[in-house]
Amino acid sequence: MLEWLTMIKLKDLLMEGTYAPSDQAGATWIDNKWYPAHTKSVLERVRYSEYIPLTPSAVEKALGKKIPIRSFHITGPDGIKTMKNVIGKKKSISTFTRTHEDESLAKGRGVQTGMGGIICYVEGNLLGGKYLDFDTVLDKQGRRWVKTFHVFDKDPMIWKNALKRAKLDFYSIDDEMRKIDRHYHDLWMNKGPDDEGRIEYDEYKELTKKDQGPVIAKYVKDYIDLANKTLIKHKKLFKKSLINNDKNKKTAWWNELLVYDTKIIDIFVINRVLDKKSRHYNWQTKEELEKLLSQASGNKPITIGSPAQFRKWFKQRKGQIDKG
Repeated sequence: MLEWLTMIKLKDLLMEGTYAPSDQAGATWIDNKWYPAHTKSVLERVRYSEYIPLTPSAVEKALGKKIPIRSFHITGPDGIKTMKNVIGKKKSISTFTRTHEDESLAKGRGVQTGMGGIICYVEGNLLGGKYLDFDTVLDKQGRRWVKTFHVFDKDPMIWKNALKRAKLDFYSIDDEMRKIDRHYHDLWMNKGPDDEGRIEYDEYKELTKKDQGPVIAKYVKDYIDLANKTLIKHKKLFKKSLINNDKNKKTAWWNELLVYDTKIIDIFVINRVLDKKSRHYNWQTKEELEKLLSQASGNKPITIGSPAQFRKWFKQRKGQIDKG
């Protein structure tokens, strides 16, 4: 028997796909549901040990305070609901204040949302930032994961040594995972059809995943707890890397600022978003926008116009567009 055809692998627990429906460009498939672009499962983040989560509680303990900030976030018609779900919450969003004139952001288009066209001017608290996009990712619980390279001032050994001291190694739970798998695999494969203990293939998969779940959950909890403790312990390096850095210097791309406790000040909508002749037009967009606008605090909550008018609006709010 080709055992590799029947054994359930850890990767089966990731449940990630690579193609999104046309109205959710860039979305990610996790556990039978579409999530915003760049969303990853927690399991994928911890298994390779390259990322740690930046949580508001750990960052506030490291900094001893909150750092207020105003910045911009671009989304599209399909991202309005997601935006509503992060307002006033600890879930962070990726924002910017500076971009190059050749980049899509300078034209009101998104990095991951493609069409974009809905630019939110927001205020909140800084979770971390750099003068360039530093490839942060979300998990489906809304935690923001960052490569340790960026967190600890390019020192790869800080996190590696922390994991080693804590004896945290994802492959250390392999034996337990394999024992669980083998137990149910044998019930499925090695007994005759008349045996009372025999289970079907679907049940084998379900029971294996159910019993492996607590093992994975404990490892994830220990990993996140260690990440928070390590961040606080090395707070000086964290501040140097992602707080007191050159996040506002000139860039050939755009800067990335992670913001939580987000509140909307006002919104600019590129006119193509509401153009009924556009192939991207969605009759629900106006209704969803009105719900989002009800939470804006500015005197003029919405401005509609061309990309050129957006750039003027952007600069009026201290956004910077670099040339050359």
